[in-house]
Amino acid sequence: MPDIIQKAIIDNQITVLAVNSTATVNRAIKLHDLSPVAAAALGRTLTVAALMANSFKNPTDYLTAVVSGNGPLGSITACADGKGNVKGCVDNNAVDNALREDGHLDVGGAVGKVGKITVIKNIGLKQPYVGTCNLITGEIAEDFANYFYISEQQPCALSLGVKLQKGKCIAGGGLLVQVLPQCSEELLDEVEKRAGRIGEISTQLQEKPDPKDVIESIFGDMDNVVYTEPSTIKYKCDCSMARIKKLVVSLGKKEAHDIVAEQGFIEVQCHFCGKKYRLDEQAVNQLFEDKKSRKSKTTDSSDESK
Repeated sequence: MPDIIQKAIIDNQITVLAVNSTATVNRAIKLHDLSPVAAAALGRTLTVAALMANSFKNPTDYLTAVVSGNGPLGSITACADGKGNVKGCVDNNAVDNALREDGHLDVGGAVGKVGKITVIKNIGLKQPYVGTCNLITGEIAEDFANYFYISEQQPCALSLGVKLQKGKCIAGGGLLVQVLPQCSEELLDEVEKRAGRIGEISTQLQEKPDPKDVIESIFGDMDNVVYTEPSTIKYKCDCSMARIKKLVVSLGKKEAHDIVAEQGFIEVQCHFCGKKYRLDEQAVNQLFEDKKSRKSKTTDSSDESK
């Protein structure tokens, strides 16, 4: 079953997004065989990527968020599109677990506090939008809240959480509160007070799995709260043999044939889902024959138009 994401608008001045990403996180855990701290870090990043992509106007809009810290986890990558599909990976899926003094997983220690967040958005413009900012804690939520403020000039409150039990996510999700430019000081003060009472979002979702109920419990008694139709998110990788063939062609004929000569085939494994694609010598030869044929046809067409 896909996960649910719910949006609410308060008096046309505040937007609130809440998502239950439990199934999405569990899919990532299964695909990548994640240690608990890796699951928490990737799960939080997948969740915030889904929240960010919810604002996309077109299904083909796409973002890639990369968290690059100096901790043992390495880089975390999460991708999301306008159709609610997300995928992600981490450099070190088996990083050792460590606990903070409060008993929670030390995600900040695994990610590292020195590094940066980079977000690339392809939203139909001539050039993709690229935003970046430095990490501040490595705990993901604080870092992305800082990203929104620094790179997108968007003040917000952001809570992300992944609760694990015996290697499985029993509750995961996030809540994002964003202030629109025309927001009054009075409403902002009230929303800030309530946002401070959010607590652990994973605990909230464990008790109230429907993200609308989470929003209701915090903001439901305020005036002019309007809920939009809920949407869904799911972990889905869009890798394909066609994409792998383009990748092999991009290596160049010599390098591709050198690999085939050494091992008899070219094998590529997708970072996001683990699926393996193999091309034997005949398939590789055909790729470059097809490329040569397409180039020849293009040249012939160009000559005829002169």
